[in-house]
Amino acid sequence: MDRPGTSPLANPFTPDFGRRPALLVGRQALLEDMGRSLSVGPQDQGFTRLLLGQRGSGKTTILAETREAAAWSGMLVLDVDAATHGVLERISSGIADARERYESAGLSTTVSARRHRWLSGVTLGPVSVRWEEMPEPRPRWSLGFHLETLSSWAAEQGSAVLLTVDEMHAGDRDELRRLASDVQSITKVKGLPLAFVGAGLPEMAHTVLEDKKMTFFHRCFRDRMPAITYDDAWQCLRLTVEDSGGVVHEDALRLMASAAADGLPYKLQSIGHHAWGLSGAPDRPVDQRAAAMAVGLAAEDMTEKVVIPMWHDLGETDQTYLKVLAECGGEAAPGEIAQQSLEVSSRGLARSERRLAAAGHVLRTEQGTVKLTGPLTADAVQTIAATESEYDIPGTDPSPRRSPRATFDRCNAPMPRAKAMCILPRGHKGGHRSRT
Repeated sequence: MDRPGTSPLANPFTPDFGRRPALLVGRQALLEDMGRSLSVGPQDQGFTRLLLGQRGSGKTTILAETREAAAWSGMLVLDVDAATHGVLERISSGIADARERYESAGLSTTVSARRHRWLSGVTLGPVSVRWEEMPEPRPRWSLGFHLETLSSWAAEQGSAVLLTVDEMHAGDRDELRRLASDVQSITKVKGLPLAFVGAGLPEMAHTVLEDKKMTFFHRCFRDRMPAITYDDAWQCLRLTVEDSGGVVHEDALRLMASAAADGLPYKLQSIGHHAWGLSGAPDRPVDQRAAAMAVGLAAEDMTEKVVIPMWHDLGETDQTYLKVLAECGGEAAPGEIAQQSLEVSSRGLARSERRLAAAGHVLRTEQGTVKLTGPLTADAVQTIAATESEYDIPGTDPSPRRSPRATFDRCNAPMPRAKAMCILPRGHKGGHRSRT
């Protein structure tokens, strides 16, 4: 819902997670590379890949664009998410649903490849597919046999199967292990055209991808979602406004593009959404005043919907690391961080840096210092830390020294049902356990 005083007309900007924008920018090279890999087939390394990115980085949108391009080229597309238990059953159901959907549509002729402006350059040529000959799955078949039979049929048609799995960071370990084994056998061992694209948060690099029983996912080609550049933001804001019948002033465009640069697509869409509504577009132009207000409101959206969830995804050791780094102004030498973090072992700090770097929260500079990067800025971390410190008991040490046993590197595997992370040491045996 728009804020009071904004235009009731349809807003062309979409600051909603997973909702596809009117104009997709900054992702063309990635889409083209994915299209090329799908066209080449199983022998291409990118035929099986993972998209890693923070919330609001556009992973789900990229999956949607790839599925659409693949479907219109004649590939059979299966789409599931791993946010809850039962991903294997959902894939099996998706196979049966796809067969019924294609049969009812009577698609037995060449499928024409449709192209949108954001899909230009994705080269997946159309093929002739006899959908009525798609093998009918049987209840007694395992998921692996379902996928293998379907992939063999697709190979006979000169086509392929595309399986996309979103929210992999939250997936059940046993289910993902079974899926990894099946896809590896079908695609890598037997060479059948089963393409796989998974997506999840960057911390997957230290959870799912470190699981010794999921080496297939570890070997998948990895793409890290790039930040939006100034030129990307400029193009998206201007074209989206103008394509929707509006006008944006040059100074307003510069202000909004600068605020969105080096950030997430979600922030870009949030800025555009607020600017459109506050200015009364398309009846009135988007001016500098509306743009300035929009930048401030988008910052609030980022804090509530991106920054705070990011913070709570981190373990206590990683939060401590970021707090110290923020207190140092957002950049410090490792030795300086260690001096300020006596309650954490040097090994624990090194692992924290590795996890935080993989998640896009910190980076090593050429000078050897560690620097905050991404939405978790020094100001954001200090604001969160200040809120938490309000609950400290006066006269007590808010950061008591921990015993060496308390500094182990935690598993931190997501536990969706408990809405928590596993607190046991990394590599533990048996099931996960949360604070709750």
